[in-house]
Amino acid sequence: MNKVFFLFLFFLNPLRVCFAQQGNPIFIDTAKKFNISKHGYFFEDKNLNLNIDSVIKYKQAGKLTPLTSGKVFSKGYTQSYYWVTFDIENTLNQSVHLMFKEQSSSINQLQLFKVNEQGKIYPLGLTGDHFPFKQRPYRNRSFIYPMILLPHEKATFYLWADKRGQNMYMPMSIGRDVDIIQAEIPQHTLFGFYTGIFVFAVIFNLLLFASVRDNIHLYYAIYIFCTLIFILEEEGLAFQWFYPNLPGLQDYMRLIMASLSCGLLIQVMQLFVNQNHSNSKLYRFTNYYKRFCWAMSIIPVFMLFKSFIILEKTVFYINNFLALLTVIIIIICVVERIRSGYKLGWYYFIATVMLLFGVFNYVFNTLGLTNFNLLKPNGLVVGLTAEIIFLSFALTQRYNFLKKEKEILLEEKSKHQVDLADGIFNAQEDERTRLARDLHDDLGGTLSIIKLNITAFQHKVLKLTENDRIFYDQTISMIEKACADLREISHNLMPKNFEQLGLIETLKENFITLNHSGKIAFEFVYQVEHPIESSMEITIYRMVNELVNNINRHSLATKATIQVLSFDERINIMAEDNGIGFSQEEDKKGLGMQNIRSRVSYLNGKIQVDSNQNGTTIVIDIPLK
Repeated sequence: MNKVFFLFLFFLNPLRVCFAQQGNPIFIDTAKKFNISKHGYFFEDKNLNLNIDSVIKYKQAGKLTPLTSGKVFSKGYTQSYYWVTFDIENTLNQSVHLMFKEQSSSINQLQLFKVNEQGKIYPLGLTGDHFPFKQRPYRNRSFIYPMILLPHEKATFYLWADKRGQNMYMPMSIGRDVDIIQAEIPQHTLFGFYTGIFVFAVIFNLLLFASVRDNIHLYYAIYIFCTLIFILEEEGLAFQWFYPNLPGLQDYMRLIMASLSCGLLIQVMQLFVNQNHSNSKLYRFTNYYKRFCWAMSIIPVFMLFKSFIILEKTVFYINNFLALLTVIIIIICVVERIRSGYKLGWYYFIATVMLLFGVFNYVFNTLGLTNFNLLKPNGLVVGLTAEIIFLSFALTQRYNFLKKEKEILLEEKSKHQVDLADGIFNAQEDERTRLARDLHDDLGGTLSIIKLNITAFQHKVLKLTENDRIFYDQTISMIEKACADLREISHNLMPKNFEQLGLIETLKENFITLNHSGKIAFEFVYQVEHPIESSMEITIYRMVNELVNNINRHSLATKATIQVLSFDERINIMAEDNGIGFSQEEDKKGLGMQNIRSRVSYLNGKIQVDSNQNGTTIVIDIPLK
């Protein structure tokens, strides 16, 4: 008998608990807020055909499912209507002013019904983001219904929610009107703070783009703007602030901004880590993926005009998948560049890891796999903000990195140019030396033999006719002139005994010769405190020789002074004459001056020219360090 009795109790107990839960009201006392999840029930209307009367009957028949205590009501993507119900009993001797708040901020349609003890139904208003913002019972980013309970009044509330094509995620609460409104103030302040950060980042990057013309800042500014709109959409603030009279736009704007953000983030990554065909095996894939994300942002635009539930469901899941996949692809690409030696990629890696946690938290909540936020206001906002702040800092480091890299490249280029110039000048000097030696030894010897052979017939000159003698004398003169010219050319190519005598002694001999045979009186002034490198000596010799040749050929001067001074840190060369001077056009066209300037540039020196009708002064400064 006792066993039968206990078995009876065992099977009866679930039914008893079920009906007991159906009559578990929220007792309104002096508390500020009241928990719905411990007292509420829900029903999924998959056929989309239930009305308030049907749900009341279902409640009375115990067919509703209890809410999960302590958990946010979350069912993932849905194509159904949902009904939520809860009982309330005012235990006070006075009327209370309450507010029911559903703060998911994105619901197609929402309606609250109040049913009193007599069974009379009071509709409390139809709202949702498919209606103009002004139609809300209380104008707020969240959906708020004012509720008034008389002393000791009992009532049942039924909430009908249409979130088809979206994530059924509805955080609900009941509290006193003053406390509910005050609780919104810090939330608005917090989002104002985050919005300020995003807006500042957008302006900052636009100014950088205008200043440095680096496309990464333009793409990054657009990316931040898109993520800002997406976050404001998630919180219902974009609808409230920007387009309160365009109901229905909110759902599609969220999809558009999400797809655009994914593609832009890939683009920014490619520019930041300098990903291209030559350094990344994934470059082609990321390019196609980026374009696919941008193409996905076009589909919601067409859905504004015509849409159906299958397409909305497909786009919903694809966008959530893209959010996760984008971050994973970026991390893989950045790791690839880090492994190839691009150290700056560590900054992007850290920024992306910060974003990864926020994206996972958001997507899992959206799909109904979880129903908590790692950080306030939510993981996505905090993750995006951390990523933007850190990546903005990383962009400044990128400039330092690129600046150093550019300096290294310029230094290498400069060194290469110096080595190349050294090679050219050394090759020229070697060729000059070889040519001078060949002219002196070969051609000079040949001309001397010719002269000897001709003069061997000198005893026969007397027998020649007068015209033949004149021709003979002219030939001898031409040979002697050729020998003299050859010596001069050979000497100009490579002065005789230059390596033994050095720059100063060679110039002294040259000026002695010039003063004996020329029309211009040259004065040579020199002071050498420290020995000059042999490679620099020959270059200075060439410049002085060009200066002297220019004075001899073009100046029509009677006096000239050449000065060579060698100090600890520089060499100073100055040429002065009292000739007729020359114009700037002649300076640019003159081959001699072009040769001088090229050699001055090779030695990293400076040249100053002052020329007028009273003469010319040319000053050359060559640094030794």
